[in-house]
Amino acid sequence: MKYEIEFKMIDIKDLSKIQKIKIVQEDIFNTKIEQIIDIADEYCKEKMEQVEELFDSVCKIKYNGCIDRIGNFVFVVLHDDVEYKVIMQLDTYERNRQLTIKIGYAKNRCGIPATKMSDRVEGYDIFLEKLKICIKNALIRDWHKCVWIRDIQSLELSKEIYSEIYMAENELRAFVSRVMIGYFGINWHDQPEFYKLNASIQENAAKVKRNVPNFNNIDVNLYTATLETLMQTVESDIYSDLMQDSPEIQKEVKEKIFATTQNNKMQSALDFLKNRYVKKYNIWEKFFAPFILDPVRWEKLRTAFIDNRNHVAHNKLLDYSSKEIMLRDTREFRKIIEEAVEKFDMENCSEEVEETLQAIADQQEYEREMQMEIIESEAGVTIRNREKIKKLFQDTIDDIYTDAVDKTYFEEGIDTDGDCDLKDVLEEQLLFSIIGKKNKLEIYGILDIDDSAGATSVMGIRIYESDDNILNEIIEYVNGEAEYNSEQTSYMSVIMDSYNDSCADNIKSEIEKFIVKQREDEDIMDYVERKRAEEDWKAEAADVLEDK
Repeated sequence: MKYEIEFKMIDIKDLSKIQKIKIVQEDIFNTKIEQIIDIADEYCKEKMEQVEELFDSVCKIKYNGCIDRIGNFVFVVLHDDVEYKVIMQLDTYERNRQLTIKIGYAKNRCGIPATKMSDRVEGYDIFLEKLKICIKNALIRDWHKCVWIRDIQSLELSKEIYSEIYMAENELRAFVSRVMIGYFGINWHDQPEFYKLNASIQENAAKVKRNVPNFNNIDVNLYTATLETLMQTVESDIYSDLMQDSPEIQKEVKEKIFATTQNNKMQSALDFLKNRYVKKYNIWEKFFAPFILDPVRWEKLRTAFIDNRNHVAHNKLLDYSSKEIMLRDTREFRKIIEEAVEKFDMENCSEEVEETLQAIADQQEYEREMQMEIIESEAGVTIRNREKIKKLFQDTIDDIYTDAVDKTYFEEGIDTDGDCDLKDVLEEQLLFSIIGKKNKLEIYGILDIDDSAGATSVMGIRIYESDDNILNEIIEYVNGEAEYNSEQTSYMSVIMDSYNDSCADNIKSEIEKFIVKQREDEDIMDYVERKRAEEDWKAEAADVLEDK
């Protein structure tokens, strides 16, 4: 019978636990001698009793005796109508003693075969896991070493988690490949900074192709490096192709090169030369980090993933709780990779994808416009989208701006400045200015658009003269709304669309007042200058007459 679990306890610390020395009188010569009495069965029974106590009536343990051979102690454990067989087998060798523990399902119980007995366990046998751990813990302090030989449970857990790890590793490598090819081209691994990766490719590529001939004509470079080497590569720095150059540096380089005739100075000289190149950027920070939403969590999960991957791939033991943690972390890691790939693809679309997305957007816009036309024709209302609502406001601003330009066109010393381009933002924005010789008038707009059916959109207008707020006005648009009337079998209006920009006259009037004021100020200034010039002329004439 192959047991589910098998492990060994090697070299007992205190031999008196399994052997007892008894002084007896020898019959022939009537002398006292030491007789060694084996008490290994008592030791094993004591340990199994401790195990039973730890389970606190959850299971019953029965000792069946020493069966088949000397030192082969057999126990039966009953838990929830499932019977387990535990063997503690003692073997004495020249250099040490070993206690081998084997745990499996009983061959039969009330005529039930062992395979059927295991079928009574639904899912993972958590009791079997607890049983092996309890037996191991009960024995381990008495022995120098515990060696695990066989564990079918751990094997099954490894199978379950390795498929998830396999997928995560492939997805990670594919993500690295996507980004590196996107920014460095198909031969991205030929960068001088990637010498470790190149060495790994040269060493392992031929082996990989030889092992699977059907795939010997594909690029296997991505799969020849360990995850550790691959991640070191994408976290490396890229340096400029030109070395720093100056007479002082050239002299220092020359000294280092000639000093390398001593072998112990070779590495320091190479490090010195490497440091003469200027670092341009870090690959991870520039090309990968922008696609990772939570860099701290990524780093933690990536480190855990590589550790978990190596643990499972190298046949190390697993229990149920560690398997659950590994699965949880691996799935979360895959989720982060998936999000990063989606973000990368969105920002690095191929021409075909961009054309497809544009075609879809155009089709959706066409269908929406057709639907709006049907609603508007049947209900008699207009339901504008965001761009069309913005155009209404822009037309009003253009009208105000054009009026201001016309009024200042022939005015000397008064200019209109600004492009009057209305932007769809919530912040206050300068639309245009009217600049006089002494003062300045600034017209600002605040836009708040809601293109939902029946919603109200507003544009606030604020006018400032020399930083003083002299006028506030609101331009308002109410979007139309309609609903389908099943009795009329058509759309009926709920809210009629309306646009109120009557305040534009107030804004124009305020601008005109400013221009008139600037003109009057200009006339006054001209009069003052003429008056001053006249007085200066009279004074000069009087001085001339007086001299004569």
